[in-house]
Order: sequence, then structure tokens, then C-alpha cells
Amino acid sequence: MKVAVSVNSNEEIISHLGKAKIFYIFSKDSEEITFIESRVTDGNHENHIIEDIKDCDVVISGKIGRGMVESLRGLGIKAIIETTTLNPVKAIAKI
Repeated sequence: MKVAVSVNSNEEIISHLGKAKIFYIFSKDSEEITFIESRVTDGNHENHIIEDIKDCDVVISGKIGRGMVESLRGLGIKAIIETTTLNPVKAIAKI
């Protein structure tokens, strides 16, 4: 599965998906988590978050609004709110 994690410049999960400027994209299979790429968004286009992660199966952030959760679900993307760790890899390992 392909996982997008919204991160800040310190490589920590950000507190709200709507403020995302950077996404780390990972691949996760049953035994391995692999970093694929970093995607930087300028946030200037409508629905920039969805456009930047529409090829992913899961997105992880510290907070995700109800409307965004529904929009993502409509595209087959599972939204996960992570509040116990700021570490992207640890968060992915939980799923």
C-alpha cells in the first residue's frame, strides 16, 4: 500500500492536514516500510491536498476535518488521525 504522511520541516507529523506543505510518501507491505519520495505543495491550487496524494491508499496527519475525510473516502483513500507519535515511520507501522 502507498501511504502519504503530512510532515513539517522537522520531519514530524503535522498537527492538521489542511496546513500540509510537505508529504512523505511511503510504501508499506506486511514486513517493510520504504520511503519513496517527498512531495512539496505550494497550496495554491484548489483541492491541492487531494491532488498531491490521490495516488495513495492512506493518508496520516495529526488532525483531519470531517469534510476532508469524506472527500478522501470518496476517492478510496483512508484517512488516519495520529496523535500518539510524531514519527512518520512509527505511525505507519501501526497500520
